[in-house]
Amino acid sequence: MKILFLSPTVPYPLTDGGRIRVFNLLKQIAKNNDVTLLALETQPTDAESITHIQNLGIKVHLVPNSSMLPRISFKTLFSAFFKRQPITVARYNVPAYREKLRELLSAETFDLVHYEMFHIAQFYFETDLPRVLSQQNVDSAIWRRLQGETSNLFYKFAYWTQQIAFQHYERVISPQFDAVTCTSDIDAAVFQQHCAEEVVKVIPNGVDVTHYHPDFTSEAPAHLIYIGSMDWYPNEDAVSFFVQQVLPQIQNSVPDTKFSIVGGNPSARVQKLGDREGVVVTGRVPEIKPYFAEATVFVVPLRIGSGTRLKILEAMAMGKAVVSTTVGAEGLALRDGEEIFIADEPKAFAEAVTQLLIDPSLRRKIGENGRARVEQDYDWRNIGKKLLAVYESVINKL
Repeated sequence: MKILFLSPTVPYPLTDGGRIRVFNLLKQIAKNNDVTLLALETQPTDAESITHIQNLGIKVHLVPNSSMLPRISFKTLFSAFFKRQPITVARYNVPAYREKLRELLSAETFDLVHYEMFHIAQFYFETDLPRVLSQQNVDSAIWRRLQGETSNLFYKFAYWTQQIAFQHYERVISPQFDAVTCTSDIDAAVFQQHCAEEVVKVIPNGVDVTHYHPDFTSEAPAHLIYIGSMDWYPNEDAVSFFVQQVLPQIQNSVPDTKFSIVGGNPSARVQKLGDREGVVVTGRVPEIKPYFAEATVFVVPLRIGSGTRLKILEAMAMGKAVVSTTVGAEGLALRDGEEIFIADEPKAFAEAVTQLLIDPSLRRKIGENGRARVEQDYDWRNIGKKLLAVYESVINKL
């Protein structure tokens, strides 16, 4: 197949779940297919990073964007509100991207176009070729949860407008595609309200089990890790909640406990958490694998989100015991108390982490069970085959 893959960003370096997912799917589909990637420049390092994509045998077209993309601001929110658009659509409606897409479509013949998220789905009408929409999460659910977490009336209204805008896109834009892929059955159920059931397919998140494997040689005592992009509000909320309400309870039982917040672009709120005893804010790191290796326990204190958590799967692949909230592990069919610990309230979360810190045999047992589970169900090689099957079914149907 000759595939045109439209992405809002360059999926490298592998610093957040979205980039990790796209990179690994590209890696799998490019093995036996002709893949062209069109991406927008959003980071100063993108021009260098595309070499990692090209090394997979993929042709890459990078659309220059000298202004880069701003953080979500009041100005951006107001603009999206008056245009009645999801905020990501407003931010990624870059004329140069649209023009390059038209150029590629007129210059080459493709069998299928892959659109990564609603950011890019707005360009669907540029061609009648078979098209697949990939949704990494349900954005309306994220904004709905944001509403529930704030008491500020202005923010409640702003978040509500985004929830409505995304629900409109879910209802109106999703049915324009020949297939819509989601990461979990929970997310798929949302899109099945608006699309034919057979159109919506689950392509779960995964992990490279050959790259991430158990290594306890550098494990540090009482070291907790959370990894994620720190300019994304759900991650900011997660680490703030953990540092303020959970970590002190753990340190009462295990005084030397250290918590590392690993991820690029930490907001001022996240950076301030580094002033707390035992808390380290790393900022962007060149490689996350060593941090997984150092972790005694991997924590996922998310209270807002959708989709599934790649970092949970990577931690489990490295044999690490994981403690997560229900939201954090949503969409992953993991057994609580056997492959992962699930806790939502601060006291219960702290008790689960403390139990794992002081009981090495339990920690190893949970880690071994988690590793076995990802090997069985979450290997990117098998997930890539599922996506290719979706592509083939769309092409053969038309």
